[in-house]
Amino acid sequence: MPEKSATGKRIVLTSDSTMMSSYHGGVLLGFAAIMPKSVMPDWIFRSLFCPSAPAGADGSAEIAPCGMRKVEAALLESGFSRDDVMVAHPDSLDRAIGKETKIVGITHDDPLGKIAVRELEEIIGRGPPHNRSKFLALLGHPIIQEHRPRIVVGGNGAWELMGEDVGVDHIYLGEAESDFPEVCRQILAGEEVPHVIRGRAVPGDRIPVNRGATIAGIVEIGRGCWRGCSFCSPTLRTIRHRPLENILEDARVNLAEGQKDILLHSEDVFTYGSSGMRPNEEKVLRMVSAVKGLGPRTIDVSHLSLATVHEGQDLLRRVSEVVGIGSDQEYMSAWIGIETGSCRILEMHMPRKALPGKTGNWPEIVRDCYSLFAEESWLPVASLVLGLPAEKAEDVMKTIDLVESLKDYTGLILPLFFTPMAGTGLGDLKGFDRDRALPEHWQLVGLCLEYNLRHLKKLHRLYSERMTAGPLVHAALTGVNLMADLVLNKYLKRMKRGEPPN
Repeated sequence: MPEKSATGKRIVLTSDSTMMSSYHGGVLLGFAAIMPKSVMPDWIFRSLFCPSAPAGADGSAEIAPCGMRKVEAALLESGFSRDDVMVAHPDSLDRAIGKETKIVGITHDDPLGKIAVRELEEIIGRGPPHNRSKFLALLGHPIIQEHRPRIVVGGNGAWELMGEDVGVDHIYLGEAESDFPEVCRQILAGEEVPHVIRGRAVPGDRIPVNRGATIAGIVEIGRGCWRGCSFCSPTLRTIRHRPLENILEDARVNLAEGQKDILLHSEDVFTYGSSGMRPNEEKVLRMVSAVKGLGPRTIDVSHLSLATVHEGQDLLRRVSEVVGIGSDQEYMSAWIGIETGSCRILEMHMPRKALPGKTGNWPEIVRDCYSLFAEESWLPVASLVLGLPAEKAEDVMKTIDLVESLKDYTGLILPLFFTPMAGTGLGDLKGFDRDRALPEHWQLVGLCLEYNLRHLKKLHRLYSERMTAGPLVHAALTGVNLMADLVLNKYLKRMKRGEPPN
């Protein structure tokens, strides 16, 4: 058994096992973190969905979330050394944390399960999800309790800790490259630091190059969104893009450290290099071509705006050609936001979402994009937001009609209860829950569940192109798919009748 560190690093960056996983090379498996332990035992969760990320001999994590790598790079560029800073594997904290450790920085996207979990808790009613349980267990880790470093939590889900008493010293909201190194210096010097810290945005050319590989080979190409949806936190960030050479250097770091696939990330990848609402096709294609030239096995993108895709349909076709869909890889995928089928709700809460198209054409924009995705072998993972303020039964029915029209297109559709995020336009309102759900809401959730179960087997087959799992894991996942059909069908039938699931 490895020995404990006598001194430890002064600054340790880490997260729990739901964030520090290889996901067998298939990041969608990470969604299993929203399942409760009583439904998915830990051994199934760890072996089939979230296997541990590889660890170095010194206890460091060989791959880590992209945001954590940016924090690491910012600290090193600001004058801290490798003797001061470590990205630590959560199973090896005894080797990273010691008496000299003063700061433990935790990156998380959903630490308390406030985004995609409440629906499952209310549908299944079987206790807290893995992501919440494992985050709280990390805070209570014996080595952290022994040495009592200051706990700073950042990342996209840090807002969930606002008003929560879980033993976190500081909540870091915003971008870390600007202010986190100085916050660390203040803590190390014993100075007073506020409980809630708000980091400023940095220019695109000051987003640092990573010093280590990222989970899924994620390469950040830009930040921010100009669409201004009232419930969404990325729209609070100024839009900016990174220089091409920095993007390529991040890709090189990943490939040099053994990652085979590259995932290009921003809030809307097709806006890369654009200063307006229309894509700059030349810059997008130049970037994708340059990344392709580095020789990854596959290239994917994280997020696309449907309005941008609709405006640049030829761009999507040309990207597919450059990447080599049908020859070098089977498909591409992207997270997209449908959010609603109601033009009234779109105008009220997302008035710029359809631009440069018209808000009144939103359902047609969505359908046109799904037809294009099918034509070009793209797999959309879509979100819907249920229970936005002033939503009525007729609004939900329009969303049901839209989803019905998409049922033959392969993908996933995730219905999310409206959850107010701190700092957004709707951040001070009460979230949506089952007590306020209309029969139409349950019909919509049931329809989405039916859609997902229908396409799950095909998605697993296509997704295996990127996965590192062996045949036994794939066989077990096939069994899980079959079990999901049996277990979830009873909930599905109730909800499609407009009834609560339990």
